[in-house]
Amino acid sequence: MSDLLPRRLAAAALAAALGGALLVQPSTAAAAEARPTAASAPFRYEVFFPKYTYRGGNLTYTVKVRNKRVKGQHYVALVGDFSTHFRTVRVISKPRSVKCSVKRRSVLCLVSSLDKGDATTIKLRGWVGSRRGTAVARFGAAVTDNPNVSAKRLAKEIRSHLSAKSKVL
Repeated sequence: MSDLLPRRLAAAALAAALGGALLVQPSTAAAAEARPTAASAPFRYEVFFPKYTYRGGNLTYTVKVRNKRVKGQHYVALVGDFSTHFRTVRVISKPRSVKCSVKRRSVLCLVSSLDKGDATTIKLRGWVGSRRGTAVARFGAAVTDNPNVSAKRLAKEIRSHLSAKSKVL
């Protein structure tokens, strides 16, 4: 239990450095402690994911993007890169205004029309292989107000990623 505090502090520092990006595991209390540090950021990114799965099983990631206080219409490019532990990745749920493409173990989604106070949720599912270890999914996002933006071009502007690690038993 003593090693949880440094992890929580590192997660809070990472969230503050990324401008409000935050990883949330449903079974931990780390999210409640890290939320005040990200409260001042205009956009908030949350990733909900399970901590464990069995070999041959799947992991479902829920990514929530929220525009907290920036006025006007904005566009968000959300990128997910999944490690070699995953056999395949699919988008299982998204709003109509979100365009997603999946290539091998990479996902690129363009969230359009994110006004002040709006939020959108995207669910991704990855099927893991038969090896034990740690399955890692890295997520990144970039925001613009240009309506003629290309998702690939906006994805190139992403400089930092968040990692979601799950144990494969």
